[in-house]
Amino acid sequence: MKVSLFVALAALLPFALAAPAQTEEMVMTPGGLRPKSSVIQIPEGGSISLTDTEVHLLDASKRVIHVSPRSDAKAVPPDTDATLPEQSGWISWAQWHRTTSPIQNFVTTWVVPPNPATNHGQTIFLFNGLEPDTGSAILQPVLQWGPSAAGGGASWQIATWYVGATTFFTTLQSVSVGQSLQGIIQRSAQNADGTFNYVSSFAGSSGVALSNSPELTWAFETLEAYGVTTASDYPTGCTAFSGISMSTVNGATAPVSWSTINDDADGVHTTINVNGGSNGKVTTCYP
Repeated sequence: MKVSLFVALAALLPFALAAPAQTEEMVMTPGGLRPKSSVIQIPEGGSISLTDTEVHLLDASKRVIHVSPRSDAKAVPPDTDATLPEQSGWISWAQWHRTTSPIQNFVTTWVVPPNPATNHGQTIFLFNGLEPDTGSAILQPVLQWGPSAAGGGASWQIATWYVGATTFFTTLQSVSVGQSLQGIIQRSAQNADGTFNYVSSFAGSSGVALSNSPELTWAFETLEAYGVTTASDYPTGCTAFSGISMSTVNGATAPVSWSTINDDADGVHTTINVNGGSNGKVTTCYP
């Protein structure tokens, strides 16, 4: 009996001493916190290609170096209740849904804001971006302050992101307060199967090509933030998204008419200064 009891206890011991299951590390992206394993850096000259069921990351030689499942489920904000104070996510933005032919070009200029006066580990993203009707992904040239999966800290940096079920980003590049940036998203082809190819970048920087995508139909000018605890965690003043240019595939100027969502509880507000697809302007002011 004693031997049998010892054997039984010995058999149970490995289970009793087993380490608890580890929760996967979460990292910050312009789509909020994501599992680290689903956030992938794009190599220089790399690109993204979609199939019906998968997302392929290609290197500069077009060799597939990463494959992940594709999902058309909504994976991207906005999902923030901007009426509540100190929310995280999309804080204030302008949006427009194309009503005529597909978008050919979407260009926005803005100036790197002052650094926030306080640093509580917050992350701030400013960008223009395009999404499909499903909201399952967004292609965006992003200005970032604070940490993210791409790196960063208490300074302003830029990268191009494709955020979907899997998130991809280019290497961060440092920029200076007061520097003028131009975020560019361009349709490069329409394929026989009805999918589209796009390229996104900052002017003067390498970006990322996206192929076989559903049409990107929603345009955004956005302030997104995480971990803000006080007004001084934002920059001071306002950011003007200006020189907004949007054309359609037939060469016409897009009839852009923005609508806005604001965080009045925190005093963050986006105003439409000039509608239209030529030299448009949208201004977001911080508290």
